Amino acid sequence: MKYENLSKQIIRAVGGKNNISSVVHCATRLRFTLKDENKANDDEVKAIKDVLSLVKSGGQYQLVLGNNVDLVYENVVKIANIQPNQEKSEKKDERSIFDKIIGSITGSIAPVVPLLAGCGMGKVLLLVLTLLGILTKESQTYIILNFIFDTGFYFMPAFIGFSAAKIFGANQYLGAFLALVTVHPEWVALVSAGEPVKFLGVGVSLVKYSGTLVPALLSVWIMSYIERFVKKIVPAMIKVFAEPLLIAIVSVPLALIVIGPIGDFISNLVADGSMFIYNNGGFIAIPLLAMVYPWLVSIGIHKALSPVSISLVAERGFDPIIRVVALCSNMAQAAASLAVSFKTKNKELKALAFSSSMTAFLGGITEPAMYGVNLKLKKPMYASMIGGAAAGLFAEIVKLKAFIYVTPGLLSLAMWISEDENFIILAIITLIISTVVTFIATWVIGFEDPITDKENNHVKASKSINTSENHVKLVSPLKGELVKLENVQDETFASGIMGKGIAIKPEEGKVYAPCDGIVSATFKSGHAIGLTTKNNVDILIHVGIDTVSLEGKYFHSFVEKEQHIKQGDLLIEFDLEKIQEAGFDTTTILIITNSDDYLDVIPVNKEKINK
Repeated sequence: MKYENLSKQIIRAVGGKNNISSVVHCATRLRFTLKDENKANDDEVKAIKDVLSLVKSGGQYQLVLGNNVDLVYENVVKIANIQPNQEKSEKKDERSIFDKIIGSITGSIAPVVPLLAGCGMGKVLLLVLTLLGILTKESQTYIILNFIFDTGFYFMPAFIGFSAAKIFGANQYLGAFLALVTVHPEWVALVSAGEPVKFLGVGVSLVKYSGTLVPALLSVWIMSYIERFVKKIVPAMIKVFAEPLLIAIVSVPLALIVIGPIGDFISNLVADGSMFIYNNGGFIAIPLLAMVYPWLVSIGIHKALSPVSISLVAERGFDPIIRVVALCSNMAQAAASLAVSFKTKNKELKALAFSSSMTAFLGGITEPAMYGVNLKLKKPMYASMIGGAAAGLFAEIVKLKAFIYVTPGLLSLAMWISEDENFIILAIITLIISTVVTFIATWVIGFEDPITDKENNHVKASKSINTSENHVKLVSPLKGELVKLENVQDETFASGIMGKGIAIKPEEGKVYAPCDGIVSATFKSGHAIGLTTKNNVDILIHVGIDTVSLEGKYFHSFVEKEQHIKQGDLLIEFDLEKIQEAGFDTTTILIITNSDDYLDVIPVNKEKINK
């Protein structure tokens, strides 16, 4: 029920289900592609309790949710009725070429990363079992476990093909089919034999595609255009078999003869280029990248580096760059959050910072620490940059290497071991340097600790005391007819998940301050306003149902964020008649968004409110 309600809030905040073109998720983020990003309400998204942060990058509208993102994703897809191959918006894509490329790469890779991480950890487990002598490579148990975990990497083109087809608006099963052809046993046998191969007299390059990423991405991208063309020319009566037949006949040979070899060339170029930079300028590149990596994570484009890491592991057998940088950065984020937990006097922040640091230390999942603690306080982020760079310099000096593609953390230390080389001690030293330097830097630089003064403590304690001096009274913000909140024609408000309160059918288009306080939130559309009283009561006044889609038309705000207000001050003026003529319900809602902090929220029992 929790994730269902949260999903409904998210869908509403991003502009409704009709504004969602597609959605995928990675380890901690919901990544939306919206038809019109202007319809999404950034302030409303940020106000959702379980949303750690909002990131707009690479043409994606990303909500950072933490480890339970998959549960939210399932509910969003179900509630919004998003189909696996939902058509894209007909609106012209105005993103830059860079944003389109980054968006396509991250959107295609993000859903596959958890699978690769799981298989990677499986390989780590298998390596540890063999090193401890518990299993031998000749045992049938080892053989079965080995091919189970190898499957994720060997058939990676198929997973990427399936995921990429959704991003490019193509049939996902055709995308997977196209990629699977490149790892078919017959093709693998031809490549192994090394004899010249021709198709209709045209030479076919013998390329090993298992474990590759770029060839599948490019092939499915081209296939998406072929599919659109085929759909236009094939008669409806035979499309069931004719469309996939024609798409396969054209796309597969094109992939094997042209697109695949080009993709393989790009993969090798990326791997070779990365190694060139590493060998000739790694003492600058590694620390610098470790220093800026947290910011790449914060804007959501760090996944664009995944192809580099995957290519290095596939082509070279190890990654001395991206996984190393991730280790330095992950541990720095964990250490900064840990330092905050030790130094802060705010009990809530202390608990959040400690739990977030443990998640980052153990599993390498840094988003809770980053968005929940370090970015909010700002200075711990700077400290993490210092620690990450220091660890990166050491890692470059000792030439640290990762042998498995998995998120670096304490639980995945075996990723630094191979059958021939062992870098686990150096990885631990790198981890310690990043942790210690960041912890000290955070402690020395400091941060602005959220205040928990005696007055606030008194208010929190007194909320459970039923005396008249602890009652907070609010007057109606406008004149009109009182309506029970559960009768409002909006499920989000009516259900009470956003808080308890009242609704009013207005008789005039003026909203007044119901109390003294501060304006805590304003909206570009002018249809709503957030207030906070001196007693920390959080109030939301929302004029009309779905009026955010008017984009500010017929609304005029008289106050700004952080402005101090007095009871009776004019906050918003709106054209009541024109909003109604436009077909919108003008019922205005007043809710206490932190209702759970109080014994009860009791509406005045009057049918008519006269301002």
